[in-house]
Amino acid sequence: MLLKIAWRNIWRNRTRSIVVITAIAIGLLAGVFASAFMQGMMRQKIESVIKLEMSDFQFHRPQFTDEFLTSLYIPNADQIMVEVEQEPTVAGTSGRLISMGMVGSARRSGAIRIMGIDPAKEALVTGLNEKVVDGTWFEGASRNPLVISRKVAEKYGVDLKSKLVLTVQDLDGEIIAGAFRVVGIFDTGNGMFDEMNIYVRQDDLRALMRIEAGVHEIAVSLTDHDMAEPLAAKYRAAHPELEVLPWLDLATGMRYMIETMDVYLYFIVGIILVALLFSILNTMLMAVLERVREIGVLMAVGMAKRKVFGMILFETVMLTMIGGPLGLLLSWGMVSYFGQVGIDLGGAYNDLGFASIVYPYLDIRSYFEVAIMVAVMAVIAAVYPARKALKLIPVEAIRTQ
Repeated sequence: MLLKIAWRNIWRNRTRSIVVITAIAIGLLAGVFASAFMQGMMRQKIESVIKLEMSDFQFHRPQFTDEFLTSLYIPNADQIMVEVEQEPTVAGTSGRLISMGMVGSARRSGAIRIMGIDPAKEALVTGLNEKVVDGTWFEGASRNPLVISRKVAEKYGVDLKSKLVLTVQDLDGEIIAGAFRVVGIFDTGNGMFDEMNIYVRQDDLRALMRIEAGVHEIAVSLTDHDMAEPLAAKYRAAHPELEVLPWLDLATGMRYMIETMDVYLYFIVGIILVALLFSILNTMLMAVLERVREIGVLMAVGMAKRKVFGMILFETVMLTMIGGPLGLLLSWGMVSYFGQVGIDLGGAYNDLGFASIVYPYLDIRSYFEVAIMVAVMAVIAAVYPARKALKLIPVEAIRTQ
């Protein structure tokens, strides 16, 4: 009976009820979609950091990443990579020689990070071979091939088959230069990464550095990112002479970014729900004040106060339970659609290391959590109007005009 009465009361003022329902739906749509947009952006950034920049975990000699000294290489790298590749969750390993050197063309010169790699192994870890937009990934290359990014090509005014001079420090600290020819140009969509790295074959860089065996870095890619920390801890214990760090410790600030992303949804939706709470509270208070005489009559003929409270509560919850699911349904539709087609932000974010096309993302659990937040908000919004109704004195309420 109370539900039936509450339902009819909602539609006594149809316009006001529709406005409240619409406000709830649009507010939830805005909050949930904004959260999905930010989570999608952060999710893509994390994937980019893991895939391109850090891998899931890395091996180095202690203090190598402080100054990138040529002498701090891992002599038994091949043995370690064979050992790591036995893990069932390992998708690939890549040994890298690294030098913070100089690159020069006929137009200009500048500092850059030179990566000496095994092209086949690097493809398993970073997938850079799939990002080549012009030329090849070291395929059919002649002596001293070089793969650079589109940003580097534009910056130094070079193209395929152009020659660049790379200057590095050898094992004895001497400065050595070598001429390399561009055979491929890649574009990852991450401007910061593209501008900082160029790739050569490991054997070619090894000859310049005069390192007979070993690498400076072993990057490990996993099929399950959650295994990065436990596996890094396992191999840190097995190789105490080396520094073995997961991507969360390699990428400064990423751990904080993930923690922030987890609370972003509740923060944004929470602010919107607080605003909606006052809107619903005001609407229900008006509805109570408009029906003072009616409520007084109901109480005078014997309706228990708990039933009066329940009637107001049901009215509020019904309004919210229409607008809430509608808003969540619209949010799910928009997130699903743009999660497939993406939102093009242009190239402005590339230089900051973010993708130019963002794919909003929100997991199913988040929708349920927002639904619970909406339900709690509905109950809170009903309390004050319901208490206002309970304080009415039947005799005085009946006399109200």
